[in-house]
Amino acid sequence: MEKSKQANVNPVVTFILNNKALLILLILGLVIQILTGGLFFNPSNISSIVRQISTSVVLGVGFTAVLASGGVDLSVGQMLSLMGVLYAHYTLLLPLPVAIIAAVASSVVLGLFNGVLSVTFRLPAFIVTLATAQVFKGFAYLLCDGKSVGGLSDAVKKLGNGLVFGAIPISAIVMLVLAVLMAIMLHRTRLGRYLIATGGNAAAAKASGVQVERVQIFGYVLMAVCVSIAAMLLTGRVSTALPGAGEGMEMDAIAATIIGGTPMSGGYAKVSGTIFGCLIIGIINNGLNLLDVSSFWQWVAKGAVIIFAILLDAQTERFFNKRRVAL
Repeated sequence: MEKSKQANVNPVVTFILNNKALLILLILGLVIQILTGGLFFNPSNISSIVRQISTSVVLGVGFTAVLASGGVDLSVGQMLSLMGVLYAHYTLLLPLPVAIIAAVASSVVLGLFNGVLSVTFRLPAFIVTLATAQVFKGFAYLLCDGKSVGGLSDAVKKLGNGLVFGAIPISAIVMLVLAVLMAIMLHRTRLGRYLIATGGNAAAAKASGVQVERVQIFGYVLMAVCVSIAAMLLTGRVSTALPGAGEGMEMDAIAATIIGGTPMSGGYAKVSGTIFGCLIIGIINNGLNLLDVSSFWQWVAKGAVIIFAILLDAQTERFFNKRRVAL
């Protein structure tokens, strides 16, 4: 029955729905290029966009994993702020490689905190991560007394601002490597398949021998590790750690992930779509800046994009009337 339904679907419509993020990206880029009089596709502007979205992509990739597993983490913005402050302090006290390891280890603890509360104690992840976001925010301000942490080394700054071969941002390389590794993990490893299966139908996955609770907790840990990497990139790019640096960034991650094709209901992951989703958010921000539009309108635009993405995602699910299989 499903095969006959799929065969009756117009292939053009199917392509559009499965690649909506890429199509929106192309249309948006052309429109802004026209409105800005050709400024948008300037090489320096493209390089600036890539640097700016590197943090969002890393967050989005992590959010793709946790969403695909059936979870949700609304604390990622405040967690990023806390991890940025911790990472900055670590770099001032320890050699950079050790500071990076310490930051990742700290993020694992935060991810376990979210995962255990949500999964082991069977509390609503939406409420739990809203609460832990406030905890992370409080600690971020306490650790630096509400002030920025400066005096960072050139090596720390280079991670966010440096170039390879004088043209390729280091942050872009980190972003792409992480995205590729996440895509391979989700679609080519047993653990990744377990994550997606758990998000699709936890009861069926458990009946098949999957340790559902451990898998779901791992999703939150994976998200937290991505947050620590994002914090390193952001701290290097702005050359300082701010206790409010991650404010609102969870909205970018949510919007990019959903636009990219990973449904809120879980059970499916599309990492490439998340990258395109982050590019869409970045292009909207950059385009409005080039057009000298108030930053307040950027908030309105992001909210509108999220609403549009949720509506489009719901309509896509209804159209296919079945769970899609990742390629």
